[in-house]
Amino acid sequence: MAFEDTICAPASAPGGALAIIRISGAEAVAAASALWRGRRPLAELPARYLALGTLYGADDTLIDRSCLAVRMPEPHSYTGEDLVELHCHGGALTMHLALQGLLSHGCRMAEPGEFTKRAFLNGKLDLSQAEAVADLISAGSAQALKLANIQLEGSFGRQIKQEYEQIIQILTEIESRLDFPEEDLELDWLSPQQLQNNIAALLLRLEKLLASRRRGEIMRQGLNLAIAGPPNVGKSSLLNVILGQERAIVSEIPGTTRDSIEASVSLRGIPIRLIDTAGLRHSGDAIERIGMQHSRTNLARADLIFWVMDASQPLAEQLGNEELPPDKVIYVANKMDRLPEAPKSNPGDFSRGKLFYTCALDGSGLERLYDELGARVWQGTGSESGEFCVSARHADCLQKAIAELQAALPMIEDQAWELAAANMQQAMVQIGEIIGENVSDRILDAIFAKFCIGK
Repeated sequence: MAFEDTICAPASAPGGALAIIRISGAEAVAAASALWRGRRPLAELPARYLALGTLYGADDTLIDRSCLAVRMPEPHSYTGEDLVELHCHGGALTMHLALQGLLSHGCRMAEPGEFTKRAFLNGKLDLSQAEAVADLISAGSAQALKLANIQLEGSFGRQIKQEYEQIIQILTEIESRLDFPEEDLELDWLSPQQLQNNIAALLLRLEKLLASRRRGEIMRQGLNLAIAGPPNVGKSSLLNVILGQERAIVSEIPGTTRDSIEASVSLRGIPIRLIDTAGLRHSGDAIERIGMQHSRTNLARADLIFWVMDASQPLAEQLGNEELPPDKVIYVANKMDRLPEAPKSNPGDFSRGKLFYTCALDGSGLERLYDELGARVWQGTGSESGEFCVSARHADCLQKAIAELQAALPMIEDQAWELAAANMQQAMVQIGEIIGENVSDRILDAIFAKFCIGK
C-alpha cells in the first residue's frame, strides 16, 4: 500500500544518551538528506549501512557533529517503505531541532503506532504480530517477554490463518448447496455429519486457544498481591526480602506501617504488584485507622493475599475478623526462627488449609511459598509454559466465532443451509479480525492508539 505522506517521530525515550529519529515514506531519504551530510550522500549509501555524518537544522544551523544515519529501502524495511533512522546525541533540544527540520522538509509527525500500522498494511506483519510489538515493549517479566516474542514470530498468526481457511472451506461447501441444489446435480459433497465433525474439531482447537485467555491476562497485566495480617508479624520484612531491597521501614513497634507500600517484582515468571498493607487491629489512633481502611480497600482489589502471622504466637488469635475468600488467601507463619523447634513439615496443617512457614530474616521457606503462589495462579489456566496466550481482544473474537460455529451445527443437521452459511460467515469475520483480514478502520485505530509514538 502506497502512502502519500512521509512520517517522522522519536523512536527512543527522552532523556537517554542517544536519540533515535525514525522517518518512513517515499520522501524519507530526501527529507533526511536535507539535514544529514556525510562523506557520501545518504541516497548513495549501501542499504542498512550505518554511516557517520553531521546533522543540521532547518535553517542550516549545526545540531550534532556526530550523527549516524542508516537507510533501509522498501520493501525490505520494518514498514515496507523507504525508512531512515538518525542516531544522534540525546537531549530534548537536539531531538526537537531535528524533528523541526524534518517537518520543514515535508514530513509530518507520526501518530501513535503508525510505523507498525504501516508495516501491517504493507503486509510485513499480521495484526496479531503488530499487537505483539506493543506487548514486547511493555513486557514486565521474562515469561511475558517470551510470550510476546512467540506471537511476534508469527506462529500464533499462522494457526489462526489455518483456522480461518478451514472456516472458508466449510463455508464454500455449504454455499455450494445453495448454488447447486442437490436434486439437480450429482456433486461430491461432504455429508452433513462430516461437516459437523469438521466444525466440532475446529471448535475444540478454538476453545483450547480461548482457555489461555486468563494466562495471557496474567502475563500482560500482572497480579495484585497484598501482604496483610495483624501488626508486627513481619509483613514489611517479608516485602523487603521478596524484593531483595529495603523498601519498607521495619520496626518492633506495632503500627509502624500506616500506609500501603507498592512495588513490582517477578515471581515464578508472574509479574506481581506487591502491596504491603498496614497491620489490622483495633486502634484509637486516627491516622492508623485511615491506614487500616486503605488496607481493607487493597484486600478487596487484590488477586491474591499473603495473610502473615507470627509463628511463635497462637495462630487462631491472629486471623482477625476479615472475611477473606479462601481461594485468594495463602496463610504464612513468619518468624519461624522463633519456634522452639523446626516445623515437622512445610507447608504444615492449619485449620484453614496449608500453612507456609517463613523467616524473613534469611529467606527460609520462601521457595515453597513461591511454588504455592505459582500453583494458585496457573490453576485452571493451563501450563504457564503454554505456547500461545490470547489477549482480551483475541478472546472476544474467539468467543463470538465459537458461538456462531455452535449455532451452525443444528442448522446443518436440519439442512437449513442459508442459516448455516450466515453463521459460518460471521465466524469467518470474527476469526479474520484476529489477524487483520478485512478488519475495519475503527478496530485498527483502537489497536494502534495504544502504541507509543515512534513504534
